[in-house]
Amino acid sequence: MADQADRKAEEFLEILSERVEELLEVSRLPQENPQEINFDDYQKFRDMMGECLSFLIIIERRINLTGEGRREGLLEQFDTLTVAVWSILLDGSLSFLTVICEKEFLPLGTRHVFVQELRTLYDAEQVLKEAKYENYLKANVVEQRDKAERILNAIIDRAPQLLSLG
Repeated sequence: MADQADRKAEEFLEILSERVEELLEVSRLPQENPQEINFDDYQKFRDMMGECLSFLIIIERRINLTGEGRREGLLEQFDTLTVAVWSILLDGSLSFLTVICEKEFLPLGTRHVFVQELRTLYDAEQVLKEAKYENYLKANVVEQRDKAERILNAIIDRAPQLLSLG
């Protein structure tokens, strides 16, 4: 039973690794065309984000079913991928927010994007602050996390005005 659980956990980690690469590509779309808010690209980013986050939950459960001997290695790989997912989400959210914030006039639906990405920034910042992920963070992720925290604080300070403008 443990061997089967080990293989399944390894298989799922490999699949997630591939999905993380795809998520990274989608998260870069706003940087490729920063003059335009593309809601199709945004929806693709959100869908892939949801997939990856759901898959993290499934994989964590699978790892908990593995044998003691393999669990530590699988957890290390899992933590690495968890940081990768949340780092990409943080970077992607910052990219979409940057495009939104640079617009003088925002198209319909932008407020929804803005609120969703604020939530993603907050969640990413909270997860990436956890001590267990400290060794997996690269310097640029720490910088992005700090930038997200500053943006969040500024937005929270201005939130009543921003939310009443919609």
